[in-house]
Amino acid sequence: MRRAIRRFVGSLTGTKRYIFLVALLLVCIVALCIGIYIQFFYKYADTDPFMIGINIGAKKTEEEISILKSDFNNLFTNSININTSTDINVDKIDLNNQNLIFTGYNLVNEDENFYNVNALIPIININTEKVKEINAQIRTEFYDTANNIMRTKEGYTIYNVSYVAFINEDVLSLVIKSSLKEQNKAEKVTVKTYNYSIAEEKLYTLADLIKYKETSVQEVQAIIDKDIRNAYNNAKIIAEQYGSLYERDLSNSMYKVENVDTFFLTQDGYVYIVYSYGNKDYTNEMDLIIF
Repeated sequence: MRRAIRRFVGSLTGTKRYIFLVALLLVCIVALCIGIYIQFFYKYADTDPFMIGINIGAKKTEEEISILKSDFNNLFTNSININTSTDINVDKIDLNNQNLIFTGYNLVNEDENFYNVNALIPIININTEKVKEINAQIRTEFYDTANNIMRTKEGYTIYNVSYVAFINEDVLSLVIKSSLKEQNKAEKVTVKTYNYSIAEEKLYTLADLIKYKETSVQEVQAIIDKDIRNAYNNAKIIAEQYGSLYERDLSNSMYKVENVDTFFLTQDGYVYIVYSYGNKDYTNEMDLIIF
């Protein structure tokens, strides 16, 4: 190998040698610039050192995961976060709006006797049959609920809706959170998620994102089992001091990976599994699993 290199360099004479040296110098300068950018300016350098687009190697300590969980409600900024190395070209529903997700319905209204509604409801701006179906579900779930509340003249209701969206290369994740407080009932918090493949025009399953993250179902199941067991034990301790809380059924099949239906992928490359118990009951209790 060394002999071949020496033979190659020796064959370079005159202009060819200067061109080779200049090219070598340029390569070194580019490599140095990329290294400096990754080290000091690339915001995902710790989880995506090769800038491949999605941070499949993202790993955090338990303390850092706890911080992510505690910051969950702050994710809902009614905006979209994009992490992609290529332009996204799609047929849009609203040609006047450049965003792939935008606030389609802004229902902010208050009647001091009956309701307070603050609902920012998103629309996915992609013109495919699957997205039309998703947008119809969103309208029924959130827009119709808000309108029904504003037409009701009985009791007092507070209803809030907010969202956040993430794009990682082909994966578009939309997360919508709502809170409903009706008269003397407990607050009901729901979380709905949609994970859409822009290229394949279909919804992703959790299994798809597990494969995308290059991990295994067994590893994710172990994380779920551990975190839900901890949440169950913590709830028991708190209940002994302050009264009953939402009680988790550890044998419930909802905690199996194949049955998870509420999950999303952030621009940092982390998958969140959300057990929002308010999706079925009147409670604001939820558990988050992050991997």
